This record gives sequence, C-alpha cells and structure tokens, in this order.
Amino acid sequence: MRTMLLTSAVCLVFISAASARPEYAKKEGQKCSYCHINYAAGYFTYRGMYYRLHNRSFASFDNVAEARLAGVKPDSLGAASSPTNPEYPNVPVPAALNFAVKDIQGNPVKLSRYEGSVVLVVNVASKCGNTPQYKSLEALYEKYKDKGLVILGFPANDFGAQEPGTDKEIKEFCEATYKVAFPMFSKITVKGEGIAPFYKFLTEKATNPKFGGPIEWNFAKFLINRKGEIAGRVKAGTDPMIPSVVAEIEKLLAAK
Repeated sequence: MRTMLLTSAVCLVFISAASARPEYAKKEGQKCSYCHINYAAGYFTYRGMYYRLHNRSFASFDNVAEARLAGVKPDSLGAASSPTNPEYPNVPVPAALNFAVKDIQGNPVKLSRYEGSVVLVVNVASKCGNTPQYKSLEALYEKYKDKGLVILGFPANDFGAQEPGTDKEIKEFCEATYKVAFPMFSKITVKGEGIAPFYKFLTEKATNPKFGGPIEWNFAKFLINRKGEIAGRVKAGTDPMIPSVVAEIEKLLAAK
C-alpha cells in the first residue's frame, strides 16, 4: 500500500509539472530545452524554476545573475535548483550594479552578476587614438581575472564618431585585432540625450558625488569595488597598465 501511494505521488508530481513545462517555453518562443535539460525525465534547470516560481518573462532574464541571487548554480537541476537564499527574489543589489544591459551578442545581462568582483568599466571605440588601450585592458584582465577582476567594455560612438560599426563588426574587430576576451556589450550612448541609464548613474554627481562628471572621451574608466561601490575613475587617455592604476586595482582586489 505504501509503495502504491508513493508511486502515485511521484506520478502526480511528474505529470503536473511536465504538463506545465512546454507552456513556459512556448510563451517565450523557445524550445522546451531552454528551460529544461531532460523533459522526459522531469528535470528542470534554475531557469525553469525561476519561471515556475515567478511566472516572469525570460526576455530580460540573466541566468547567471538570477541564480547567484537565489544561491544556486546556474546549471543546477531538479531539487538543487530551489533557491537557498531566504530573501530571494527580494535580494538587495548595490545601486551601481542594479542595471540590465545587453551584451555584444544581444543577450540580457544584469550587472548584479559582477557583485563581489572588482569591476573596471570602460567606454570603448575602434577608431580612436586610445584604441590600443585594448591591448593593455586585455593584459590586465588576463593577469587578474582569477583574482576577481572583470573588465566591461561599452562601445560608444559619441566622440568623433570613432565607433561607427555594428555590434557584430565591433566584436570581430576586438577579437581579431586585440584578442579581447573580457565581456563586451552592445553599443550605447554615454553622454547627452539618450544616455544609457548605467552611464547616467556613473556620471551624475547626485549618484556619484566623488567621481561623477561627463565622460571626456573614449576609454574613460570607472572602478567599482567588491561591495558594488564606485571606488575610482581613470582618465580616458591614461593607459590602464601604468603602475598607479595597477596598484589601485590590486588594492581593491586585496580588500575582502
């Protein structure tokens, strides 16, 4: 009798959950595997758990960021996908990282995924006198990424029309010319009308009293510490591998 009840319960859970799963993917125009690794076996990923718990769209969903806030691994399956953070989904995010952007391939990225890292934010361009800084930025990234440094490149065409290409062209240029491996994002506006919300936050004195002010040119840099606080600014023309900048980054990396 006990065995029969257990079997019935398992079947009930499997059928009810399985019946709902295709609806999630269908609503988003995705295949069922977008949410679930093995539909036949009844496994679901954290992405599927997120949808099931909150019935939210995947349109701006960042699996890495959201799973991090939930306290699970992005590729977790089954019971391991259940959030372990009791505050989730109402987890506070530092103001400087509480933004959603698009990466250079058009995928949604929540900057909260970088909380706990030292972040160097740079507005970049492909046809500028400062463009060779890509080489220094990549060298810096390769040297310190395992210690917690991440560099975020935001292409912008706001200065001298020196970033005229499409995201695809920018990506190909960066990879072919400078072997760029640090995260690159979709082209945005970093000053004036239409300024991206993230850069509005970085440059306004009301939100960044110590280091705010208009972006002066391509390759201006902001430093964000592990707590998600804006901790420094480096001028556009300053190579990021000079000793004083490296020392500041090392200091932030050393902080717990």
